[in-house]
Amino acid sequence: MAVDMVLKDGIFIENGRETIRSVAIESGKIEGIYKHGDEPQYRKSIDCRGFYILPGLIDIHVHLRDFKQSDKEDYETGTMAAAAGGVTTVVDMPNSDPPVLDKKILDEKIARAQESRYVNVGFYAGIPNNIEDFDVQMLRDILGLKVYPNSPLDKAAKYTKDRIRECTKLAVASEIPLLFHPDLPAREKVPKDMEEFFLAHSCEDEVKSVQSFIDAKIEYAARLHVCHVSCAATARLIYDNRAEDTLTAEVSPHHLFLSGGDFANDDGLAKMLPPLRSPYDNKMLMEALCKTCAIDCVASDHAPHKKWEKTAPFLKASSGIPGLETTLPLMLTEVFEKRLAWIDYLRICSSAPARILGLETKGILTKGYDADIVLAQIQEGTITGEKFFSKAKITPFEGRRVLARTVTTIVGGEIVFDEGEFVTGPGIVGQAPVQKS
Repeated sequence: MAVDMVLKDGIFIENGRETIRSVAIESGKIEGIYKHGDEPQYRKSIDCRGFYILPGLIDIHVHLRDFKQSDKEDYETGTMAAAAGGVTTVVDMPNSDPPVLDKKILDEKIARAQESRYVNVGFYAGIPNNIEDFDVQMLRDILGLKVYPNSPLDKAAKYTKDRIRECTKLAVASEIPLLFHPDLPAREKVPKDMEEFFLAHSCEDEVKSVQSFIDAKIEYAARLHVCHVSCAATARLIYDNRAEDTLTAEVSPHHLFLSGGDFANDDGLAKMLPPLRSPYDNKMLMEALCKTCAIDCVASDHAPHKKWEKTAPFLKASSGIPGLETTLPLMLTEVFEKRLAWIDYLRICSSAPARILGLETKGILTKGYDADIVLAQIQEGTITGEKFFSKAKITPFEGRRVLARTVTTIVGGEIVFDEGEFVTGPGIVGQAPVQKS
């Protein structure tokens, strides 16, 4: 019996080494991995000679905006950016406008994604000020709870020690991870210059925030996930409390490869939260990701803004940058320049994020797993924001040399993106929302 499709004779990573294999796909799943000449009969094939056959990236930290911020990004453009970047699954943060604090808003998000998406989309929810008001009906459709001590989704909430403990208890009772932005509650004083801005979001504050959540995690045996670690000291703290299944962490490519001294900070080009740190932090974060494994995965923290919001003077500019279309070329460049091993790339970009959120049929190319696949090629080029499919075109990686590009993106066994063009319409691939297996 013929399978739906065979990806023939591509470069496949097996036991950390490059080899030539074909991947057969049937009913949205991987039917098998084959040597040349052993492939089953097929209805369709793709000649993958010269292309790497890799699991699609799983990005567990994405802001797809939509709703009242659809001028910045919506589910269609955001998931187009994902597909163009070789990202086959994204998980959308709850700090939209309005935020995800009840089932009505969550359901509306799911419906919008259902009709507009090009890749798999999952969701997180926030926690209302009165924790007893949390709607447990949301649990079937979310992959985690996310809290923002520095800027709570429910403005009445104050992230005291007791508040952190109550949020942790809710996550334990809900049997899902608690994700948090590692920063202390905002000071009442508005920074009057850049020095005050950076002091208000210092590494010392990041460490204090992580410690406060770790204390609650230990007390209640919770599953805790630290978002966008930016400081070497934070990575050391996580390492000292390492617990693979119950304390996990992510780092963004911009915190791995960019430092604050690289930019004049005349405008918001490189303004983000947490801020860019030092070259020493860059180095130690990469070691935490690939040597000590204190940090589990890479996540883009894709945070699109309008042009005028990023070109405004630094203190008035919005924080955040687009990242869905830059993660793959940046990380594969590290592989092709021999600074990152294949086994680490596959873990930090695909299998580890799947493990963190319990997506048991994603993140690995093996029989029975979802056919979420990217074909990539070695090709020298530069990052150019104007070519992004995202509505956000301004990136601090502008002009950066990279050695890889996305050729084809396959989601649930269906070709979505190929050679720079979308070959299918929105809303017809995968399932929304992505749910824990």
